[in-house]
Amino acid sequence: MKPKLLIFINTLHFGGAERVVSQLLNHLNDDFELHLALYSNIINYSISNKVKVFDLKENVNAGNITTLLRIPLIARRLSGYCKKNNIQTSVSFLNRPCYANAIMKKFWGYKGRTIMCERSHQSSILNYIGGGSSLYKLITKKLIAFSYQQSDLVIANSKLSKADLQENFGVSAPIKVIYNPIDIKALEEKAAEMFPDFFEHDIFYFITTGNFRVEKNFSLLIKAFSHLKQLPVKLIFVGGGALETELKNQVQQLGIAEKVIFTGFKKNPFKYMNGSDCFVLSSLTEGFPNVLLEALACGKPVISTDCKSGPRELLAPNTSIEQQATNDYEIADYGLLTPANNALALAKAMKRMYEDKFLQKSFASKAKARAAAFDVNIIKEYFIEAFSA
Repeated sequence: MKPKLLIFINTLHFGGAERVVSQLLNHLNDDFELHLALYSNIINYSISNKVKVFDLKENVNAGNITTLLRIPLIARRLSGYCKKNNIQTSVSFLNRPCYANAIMKKFWGYKGRTIMCERSHQSSILNYIGGGSSLYKLITKKLIAFSYQQSDLVIANSKLSKADLQENFGVSAPIKVIYNPIDIKALEEKAAEMFPDFFEHDIFYFITTGNFRVEKNFSLLIKAFSHLKQLPVKLIFVGGGALETELKNQVQQLGIAEKVIFTGFKKNPFKYMNGSDCFVLSSLTEGFPNVLLEALACGKPVISTDCKSGPRELLAPNTSIEQQATNDYEIADYGLLTPANNALALAKAMKRMYEDKFLQKSFASKAKARAAAFDVNIIKEYFIEAFSA
């Protein structure tokens, strides 16, 4: 009989952690009986029909105070589900599920293993979530420290994130680094679909994807791109979110509306990547950005801010994780790195990528081989080992 494994996440709406969870649910069926707990039953990724779904029917958009007050009740319901179904291991992704996982073990008598998966660089992300409230930041920091101390294992998706938890949150529980997986076979099939007909042969296309949140810093990308408006280039945004109107207004104000394309969220962003010439990540903070991996798997040159954490470990693996680009762009092994939140440096990097055909070809020739190291069939073995210990 296969061991029973529960994975708990807010939803399977679009996002990096959500994509990772969906891939695990589709590739661990041979090794585990899989259960999925969701705050709300929103599933935008294809998952195996063998997965048993436990819908907590919570409001994922509830305010911070309401959310925190309900966590002990959620933990109790989760504990009941685990006991009823004899779940040996409970794995949580993102903050709220990690809090519930910890309380389930500490106060509701769960006897199985608890594993918590950190998907961001917490010291950095806390500057951009919670509306900038210092009280929210303080409470969150305390909750993270408390929760991770209850875990049997913490899985971080970058070396820098691991160091952050140990140094800034006092986490002494075992921490294992497992990079995000990418399903290259499925991605290549989607990328091969015919891309939209708005692509023009004589235009160089930059592309980015994601949720329009403050930490993604898409306003920086728009500002940087505006410096290139005299060139035959265009910028594609695949995604959407709370800041969409603000970003569209910025595009209008800078007089580049005819050069910027907003597609909205797409279930298959890879055909857009495949039709483009260069992927750009402008974030203020990340964990280990799936979108960079996906762009590399599409064979594309990439430019990324050297934010904490992930881009350096992916694009410049032979450098120190503490190193950061500070003034100008850096030509790394697998892409260009620019200082975080520096529009001029990002603009220079984008102009260099547009002009330097040799650099484009050099990065494109290495892109797929770099992405292959993170294929789900390789990375899943590390998760299986962690979940089975």
